[in-house]
Amino acid sequence: MLNLFKNKSFKMLAVFVCVLIALTIISRVTDSITVAKVNAEAYKRGALVQRTTVNGEIDASKKHYIRGGVALLIEEILVGQGSPVEAGDSLFILDWFYLNEQAEKVKAELDNLNLEMRKLRLDSASGSSALDSARAELDRALADDAFNRSINDGVQMQSDKRKIEDAERKLNEAIKSLNDSAEKNSIDIAIKENNRRTKQNEYDELQALIANEGRIISDVAGIVGEIFVNQGETMKGDNYCAVIPADAHFIFTGEINADNAQYMKTGDAVNVALSGISRPLSDLVIKSISREEGKARIICDLTAGADAYPGQKATLNHEKKSEEYRSVVPLAAVRGGEGDYYVLTVGEAKGVLGVQKTALKVEINVIEKDNNNAAIEGGVADDDLIIFKSNKTIAEGDRVRVQSTEIRT
Repeated sequence: MLNLFKNKSFKMLAVFVCVLIALTIISRVTDSITVAKVNAEAYKRGALVQRTTVNGEIDASKKHYIRGGVALLIEEILVGQGSPVEAGDSLFILDWFYLNEQAEKVKAELDNLNLEMRKLRLDSASGSSALDSARAELDRALADDAFNRSINDGVQMQSDKRKIEDAERKLNEAIKSLNDSAEKNSIDIAIKENNRRTKQNEYDELQALIANEGRIISDVAGIVGEIFVNQGETMKGDNYCAVIPADAHFIFTGEINADNAQYMKTGDAVNVALSGISRPLSDLVIKSISREEGKARIICDLTAGADAYPGQKATLNHEKKSEEYRSVVPLAAVRGGEGDYYVLTVGEAKGVLGVQKTALKVEINVIEKDNNNAAIEGGVADDDLIIFKSNKTIAEGDRVRVQSTEIRT
């Protein structure tokens, strides 16, 4: 009987221990699920680094454009972007038949304009002849009136009076007509003369191209920049290409939001990373910053001999170090919004299970921020651990478990 009682007590004890172990495991699993795991550290003394990146491309400090005034068909392109050229080198070859066809067309338009201008001048001369006739008619009417008065004791005949009045009216009409016609003709002649001058320039350009066997020639030495025409297409009477003269140099040019350029100024040191080149160009400085309509345009001279070409994509990198601040924390630790910033620190609170670690809210002011850190002031103590990372969303009063800490000095 005693043995039976002992066995029963042992079994009950074993069950109790198993239940206790199970409850402990469940409690710990539940605790690990519900309690946030955080990383925290104390603030440190240090400076912020404002990093600004500007995307842009490579350009030249000056360019010489090879221009054309007539739309012509491009038969062959002899150069590419970056090709070195000398003054007198051929850049493009034009379609010969299309070139001559355009020359004949422009010559016909020029001849028509010359004829129209000649007609306008003849019309002006015709108006002058009508004015002379009106004046002669008035002179005759006045002479007849004077003769008749001499033989009629100075009395004017009604017929003579009407003739003079008619002649004066016709003269006034002729003067007005001539003035109106002259004004209109002078405008028409000016317009025609401008058109004629344009056509004459086009014709002279075409004749020069024909004399040069349809070749577009570079008139300066340098490197070919942008090419604005395509082989087999008709250009629209604009630029063929740009040539970068030998005395020009490469520049970086890019544009960003003006607010993002607030830490940049002329003369600041920068580096420029070129597309396709692993090593950035260093020891460069900002040449100019122009701000307009909320944008900032950044220009930087490249070093001589830089392995660059016009149109190449590039990135300018700028760093500005701030003054040293007493309290610097990771930017991820700063919570809230403008005028209502705070951080969560690791504190302790008594509960049913004893003293536990919880998140405490501490209000702060943000002095300055960069891409990674923030300089703050407020109620954070030297040894407070500030939470900057958590495996779940937390708020003031939530239980936390600190995974790693660092006292930053």
